[in-house]
Amino acid sequence: MSNVLKKVIGVDVGAKFLTVSFNDHCDKDQVQNIGNNQRSIVAFLKKFSTEDYCFVIEATGNYSSRLLHLSLSKGFESSLINCMSVKHFSRMKNIITKTDAEDAKLIKLYGEMFRPEVYVPKSIEIEHLDQEIKLLNDLEEEKRRYAVKLQALRYNPFLNANTEKHYEKRLKQLEKEITEVELRLPQLQDEEFKEVKDLIQSVCGIGEKTSLQLMIATSGFKNFDSAKSLVKYFGLAPRIYQSGKKSYSPRQMQNLQNSYQRNAVCLFLDCYET
Repeated sequence: MSNVLKKVIGVDVGAKFLTVSFNDHCDKDQVQNIGNNQRSIVAFLKKFSTEDYCFVIEATGNYSSRLLHLSLSKGFESSLINCMSVKHFSRMKNIITKTDAEDAKLIKLYGEMFRPEVYVPKSIEIEHLDQEIKLLNDLEEEKRRYAVKLQALRYNPFLNANTEKHYEKRLKQLEKEITEVELRLPQLQDEEFKEVKDLIQSVCGIGEKTSLQLMIATSGFKNFDSAKSLVKYFGLAPRIYQSGKKSYSPRQMQNLQNSYQRNAVCLFLDCYET
């Protein structure tokens, strides 16, 4: 059955529970809460046919990944939608109620109206690289934080040597962990991955880490069928704003927005002084 004809199961995602909205075989609205764990999700999926239903899931990072991948592995067509898309859609529908059940219904309605593209899962190598890059970023951020704290601590005229030693020890440990992660990264890259990554690094200003993050964000550029779609994904596509006799380029719109912000600040200061 075509994706357009399938019934939509809208899913609002939480850390512990998933709120699902769907029409049953009698075409009656149903809303249920299921646990966000493998056992509960698998039991729920068994109630539906891949020929009759598809999933539209709110994108919430790791919290939505379990349902997404389990549904795909069972043969369902599943889509991810950005929470901001749902938010703007609710404004368009003039919906002011905010509950998990209402959000699930809204996601179902969004899926029925717009039929978002079916999610193309990342390869295991890309998934593992994504986790390693995030770990590397966290370790480097923690290292910077400890380095700043140690630098500030050394200005104290009554410096405790034991405290200083503890910070130094932690920084050395973080450097060791960062090195370990960096050594693991090449092991997760196959020949095709390395070939595309080398092409990216041939661009001036793009190094090892940036090229890896670009590969992870785009699944090795396999999720895009044109340069235009890639540019739009990264928010770099030129936009046109025209209404009546008014027409703004992106730079003019940014300057206009900055002007509005400055005027608002000045107005606030004038009111405060009076």
